[in-house]
Amino acid sequence: MAHPDGFTKTEAIAAHRRLVVGVETGEVEIGDRSLTVRAIAESFLARERGVLGKRKKTTIDGYESQLVKHVLPALGKYKADELTVQHVRSFIDKLAAEGRSGTLVRRSLSALSAVLRHGERDLGAVRRNPVRDLDRGDRPSSKRQSEPRYLGLAEVEALLGKLGDEYRPVAAALFYGALRVSEALALTWADVDFANATLTVRGTKTEASWAVIPLLPPLADELRAHRERQAGKGFERIRPNALVFQSPSGRPQHRRNALRAVQNAADAAGLNGEGWEPVGCHDLRHSCAAFAFSLGMTPVEVARLLRHSDPAITLSVYAGLDDASIAGLGAKLAAGLPG
Repeated sequence: MAHPDGFTKTEAIAAHRRLVVGVETGEVEIGDRSLTVRAIAESFLARERGVLGKRKKTTIDGYESQLVKHVLPALGKYKADELTVQHVRSFIDKLAAEGRSGTLVRRSLSALSAVLRHGERDLGAVRRNPVRDLDRGDRPSSKRQSEPRYLGLAEVEALLGKLGDEYRPVAAALFYGALRVSEALALTWADVDFANATLTVRGTKTEASWAVIPLLPPLADELRAHRERQAGKGFERIRPNALVFQSPSGRPQHRRNALRAVQNAADAAGLNGEGWEPVGCHDLRHSCAAFAFSLGMTPVEVARLLRHSDPAITLSVYAGLDDASIAGLGAKLAAGLPG
C-alpha cells in the first residue's frame, strides 16, 4: 500500500539497498553529502525494519507516521547536509501555525533527529544534526494546552460500550478508580482485593500516589469478567504477580495503544466533535473527580481519591483523612452509580 507521501515500504527497502550497493560498488561514497532528507529517511526506515534494526516496531511505526505526514512534505526535498537549525525552527513554526499540539511537534522532531543521526553515523551524509542545535525554548511544551474533557456518567458508559474486551477494563479502571494510565497498566492481581472491595495503587508518579482506594462495583464486575477471560488463556496470567492488563501475546500493555483505543472509542461514541480536544486516558481520571464533586464529596475526600502528589495539598488536605475513611469514600461513590 502506497503512503500519502509517495513511497511504499518496498520502495523504501529498495532505496536503502541502492545506497548499500552503491557504497559497496563505489557509485555512492561514504560521506555523500548530496543525499536528501527523503532518501536518508527511506534508508533509515528500511534499516530499522530489517535485521539491523534496534528499535521497537511501535517506535518505528510512530516515526514513519510523523515522517510521512509532517516531516517529509516540509523538509524531504532538502539535502540533509545543508539542513540548518533555521530550517528546523521554520518547520516548528509551520506546525504551530497549523494548530498542531506540542506533543505532535516534539514527536516529529524526534523522528527527524533519528533520521539525521542515521545520515550522520551510518551514511556519513550529514556532518551535524541541526535538531541538536535547537535552544530549549525552541521545543514546544508537550503539556496539553486546552482544558481537560469532563465526561458525564452517560458519556463514559457510551465510551466503554465502544471498547472491546482488551481495553474496556483498562478504561474502566481509569474512570472508576481515578487511575493514571501508568498506574492502571502496572496493576497486578495481588493489588485487586475483591473480598474487601479495595484496589492497591502502586505509586508510579510519586510516593504520595501510592494508596489503597475503593474498588467500586462496576470496576469489580469488569475485572472479574476480565480475570475469567485471562484464566482461559493460561493460569500464569492470573497469578498474584501477573499484570492485570496484558496484550494478547502476554506482553505488558502499552499506554499509546490504550490511548489509541480510548480515542477511537470516543470517536465511535460521537464524543470527539469538530473543534474538541479528543478524549484521552487522563480525561477519564478528571471525569471521575468531576463525578465525585457532583455527588457532594468534599475537596478532602476527592483529594484522597485522586492521591494528589502536591506536597502542600498532601499536608493540608490528606492530614484529616486516614485509611479508615476509604470505605466511606467508596460508599458515597457507589451510591451515585446506577444500581
